[in-house]
Amino acid sequence: MIQRIQTLYLLLVLILSGITLFSVQAGFVGNADAIHYVLNYKGIFSGVNYVQNVWALSALCVLIPIIALITIFLYKKRILQIRLSIINSVLLAGYYGLLFIYLWQAGNVLNADWYLNIVTAFPLINIILTFLAIRAIGKDEALIKSLNRLR
Repeated sequence: MIQRIQTLYLLLVLILSGITLFSVQAGFVGNADAIHYVLNYKGIFSGVNYVQNVWALSALCVLIPIIALITIFLYKKRILQIRLSIINSVLLAGYYGLLFIYLWQAGNVLNADWYLNIVTAFPLINIILTFLAIRAIGKDEALIKSLNRLR
């Protein structure tokens, strides 16, 4: 299980997704009053004042590492691993769509300009790592099928 490269890729996805969940993902600076807002898993805040919730984004940030962890332990079911990895990639792409919807919507409501933190790039890295894991799992499956033909 651990000796496979796809396990390392999925473990990195798990770690980066955990970091993404508990970090500030984006921020806003008000145009008129220069108030600073932050977007994290709890919602959009200005200091201690709650502005807007982001439950769907938080749910995706929780679901992605859970699927990656489940995928690691399904090492004997390679086809299911591939399917779960594809689902995880779709969820990671959906994360970006949902993030930009929240940023656009909150930017209009708050009359603020938004900016992204470096943590926002982690889901893109996760998409690449998941793709590499899918390729490695596919290679393992092809190797097992070729070995079964020889028996």
